[in-house]
Amino acid sequence: MAKDTEVLVTGQMTKGYSEGNVGPSVRTSPLPRVGEYAQRAQEEYNLIELSRNEILVEFRKGSPTNPSNWSFNKKVYNVLIALFLVLNSGISSSLPSNAVPTIMQDFHVRGDGQKVLPTAVFLIGYVVGPLAFSPLSETIGRKKVLVGTFTVFVLASLGCALAPNWPSLLVFRAICGTMGSAPQTVIGGVYADMFSDIRSRGRVMAFYMSAASFGPILGPIISGCSVKYGWRWTFRVGLILAGVCWIGCLFMSETFAPVLLKEKATKLRKETGSDAYVTQEQLQNGSFRYSTAQIITRPISMLIFEPIILFTSLYISLAYSLVFFFFQAYPIIFQETYKFNIEATSLTYIPIGIGAASTGLLSFYYDTFYEKAKSQGKAWTASPEFHRLPICCMTGPCLTISLFWLGWTAKSSIHWIAPVLSGLLFGVGYQMIFISLLTYVTDAYRIYSASALAASVMLRSIAGALFPLAADPLYSTLGVSWATSVLGFTSLACIPIPFALLYAGPWIRERSPFCQRLLEEDKLREARASENIQPNTSV
Repeated sequence: MAKDTEVLVTGQMTKGYSEGNVGPSVRTSPLPRVGEYAQRAQEEYNLIELSRNEILVEFRKGSPTNPSNWSFNKKVYNVLIALFLVLNSGISSSLPSNAVPTIMQDFHVRGDGQKVLPTAVFLIGYVVGPLAFSPLSETIGRKKVLVGTFTVFVLASLGCALAPNWPSLLVFRAICGTMGSAPQTVIGGVYADMFSDIRSRGRVMAFYMSAASFGPILGPIISGCSVKYGWRWTFRVGLILAGVCWIGCLFMSETFAPVLLKEKATKLRKETGSDAYVTQEQLQNGSFRYSTAQIITRPISMLIFEPIILFTSLYISLAYSLVFFFFQAYPIIFQETYKFNIEATSLTYIPIGIGAASTGLLSFYYDTFYEKAKSQGKAWTASPEFHRLPICCMTGPCLTISLFWLGWTAKSSIHWIAPVLSGLLFGVGYQMIFISLLTYVTDAYRIYSASALAASVMLRSIAGALFPLAADPLYSTLGVSWATSVLGFTSLACIPIPFALLYAGPWIRERSPFCQRLLEEDKLREARASENIQPNTSV
């Protein structure tokens, strides 16, 4: 270490800072004696002296170490690996659907209530996991949470394939659900970290939503086609997919900027022997760690006290739980009405997947329309509500229509293709509700998006675990037509939600403590940029 080296930070300040109106006081004065490491750090980081005992560490504008400025190839790798982690989690959630009868027969288990447990206990894990993993990812970083949880997920998947009895299978399924919840809640934050531009973030979030919603559709198709080789092969296929993705996960990069800055500040303190180096987050928190209570309660408090989170989660939960409801309802409809076998019944989910996949074209068209309006300076394009919600308003009714279509065409006197094709419209509505509402939440809550998405995952997982329990009694009591119509009327009640948020959303965000905190941080960054603070070194 060069003992005789002094680093000076020169802050060019204007009246706003000198009078203390905005931001910290930055002045020209000698900092602690430091070595070559600190000098090299200033090539990519701003070291801003706040006082004699505090030096703020921030990314320089355009710094390649900032995740939003990473190279295209680096971003693509992290986007794709994250996408496959979410897809694996979704597939696993519904993987045993068509294998359960064989599993129960092998383990000598009986009872209608038992057959939903492999999926239900998995979704209970989806409720428990986000309480810790999503806020934890905003504390220790995204990568540590994803690598740790997905490692356990792979091991638990192996446990499912080797389970010696019914109780052990349920335990491993619960572990899979708990660990698999991490990608579902954290990946949205990963994408928000890398893409600061709303348009780019919206497009990659569409991939995330597609994987989150498409995975559960693939699960029963895999189990329906593999169960004839033995039910353990259902889980072996899932294990192979998860194992390949786990290898890619090991090479992901940390994306959460506050954690990256905290790590840099820690290295600077270690290399220079000075405790002066801090980050903006550490200054705001007054400590280096969140309390356990904060970590556990943040998603719950957002679900209860943030109307945007609550109502979007309700609508998403209905759409999500209907997919798991169909895993029980489709066998009733197609095996009893049309005498399909398990493999043929599993293929009836394909139109749902096709409908969901087709929404990419619709999203791209609306995104192009929005960008054109934005380039023309249209006032409505400044609102995240009008960027994300109109497409939900247009496609949300597809969910309702598809349910009535399915219910009243599933008759032995009508060809089976008629109810099967209702899945196309269901897939469109289901997918667009996911994409538009969750992307809207991500845009509105940004760095808190992991906790916001966790709140949504928790509520929809509860609904997904409980809804299928109602399938058998509902269909046996009301019959196919009216039982499915009950679901149609329920979805009809949710259609006004995006319309209400379209106009009330800005008013709600103005009163949200989380959104206001983000607004204050934006103003602080803009103020610093306008004051033209340009740190440089002199030796």
